[in-house]
This record gives sequence, structure tokens and C-alpha cells, in this order.
Amino acid sequence: MRIIPAALLAAAFSLPLIATAEAASILGSWSGRGTVRIKESGQVEPVSCSVRYEAGTGRTFVLNARCATTAGTFQQSGRVVQRSSNSYAGRLYSDQYAVSGNVSISVSGKSQTIRVNSPKGSGSLRLRKR
Repeated sequence: MRIIPAALLAAAFSLPLIATAEAASILGSWSGRGTVRIKESGQVEPVSCSVRYEAGTGRTFVLNARCATTAGTFQQSGRVVQRSSNSYAGRLYSDQYAVSGNVSISVSGKSQTIRVNSPKGSGSLRLRKR
């Protein structure tokens, strides 16, 4: 009779470890390409980015991105919260352009799709884990 409660207790304690393992999939360095659309002109430009994710508190992750377009390079930082095992959402900010926006991320193995939307434009990227 004591084996069953012990097994249930062990299973209950392993759940946070499983969630941590899934959350860890976003950690580290990622790079890839996509496009950005400038709202004012409607112009679409290719963009390449390198993004680094670090653990924050709880289900929050800190991100730092360095991106390049034909117009030059820019940096962004932000925070995202894990919404499900492979979905994250949050905010980005660029000091360089004094603009913030929403970001959503979908992770599938060593690949992720990022969508960004701000008052100045929008973008979509496909990144691979380095």
C-alpha cells in the first residue's frame, strides 16, 4: 500500500523537472533570417538576426537580439513568458529607435518562428539553434 503513495509522490516531484526541461529548449543562441515590413512606407526588407535567451524568473526569459537589414544593424532586448511547452510571448525594446513592440515565438525542436509587431512595423523570422 505504501508503494502507490510513494510512486505518486515521485511523479508529483518530477513534474516541475519536466516543465524545466521543456522551458530550457529556448535557452541559448539562435540565428536566422526573415523579413521586416516598415509601416510608414510599406517597404519589405530582408533581415538577419542573432538572438540569445537567458533564464529569468519562473517562466520568464530575457532575450537580447542583434539584427541587420540593408539599412544597418540594430539591437533589441526584451522579456518573454512561456505560454505553453513551445509558445512564448512578450515585449521587445530598441533603444536605438526608441520603439517597443509585441513578440510571439513558436519553438519546434531546434527551430523557432518569431513574429514581431510594433507601431513602426512588423516582422517574421525563422531561427535555428546554434
